Amino acid sequence: MATEVGQKAPDFTLPSDSWENKVSLENVRQEGPVVLLFYPGDWSSVCTDQMGQLQGEIGRFEEKGAKVLAVSVDSPWSHKAWAEERGIRFPLLSDFKREVVEDYGVKHEAGFPERAYFIIDREGVVRAKRIEDSPSDQPEVEDVLEDLEKALQ
Repeated sequence: MATEVGQKAPDFTLPSDSWENKVSLENVRQEGPVVLLFYPGDWSSVCTDQMGQLQGEIGRFEEKGAKVLAVSVDSPWSHKAWAEERGIRFPLLSDFKREVVEDYGVKHEAGFPERAYFIIDREGVVRAKRIEDSPSDQPEVEDVLEDLEKALQ
């Protein structure tokens, strides 16, 4: 069942750059709105391009008080190596068991996450959502920022 705008976002705690280093949506959203991105996997050219664009504009998200979290089904070791190589400073989270992608309704039939994002407010309510038509499509950073701005109003 898909998570929809206006609903409470499913909470989760996922490992980031190691199995021991975990990030909880509940804790992060208490600091401000969360831009929760799902992407198919580390090391692909489209994902590398998407995360690079986000990293390049991370200051614009931070100016709005928003935290960016990105989720794929890759392992924490893959996330750590990829983030170090690409200079990605926001958390990359490992949904290795594919539970979160199922909770949010973004699991592709091939098992990886659809390329999607959710804007979640401090109370944990989904304020915006977008799922791309194809894994090769990626949301424009400007569209994500526009949805974030609308969610903050």
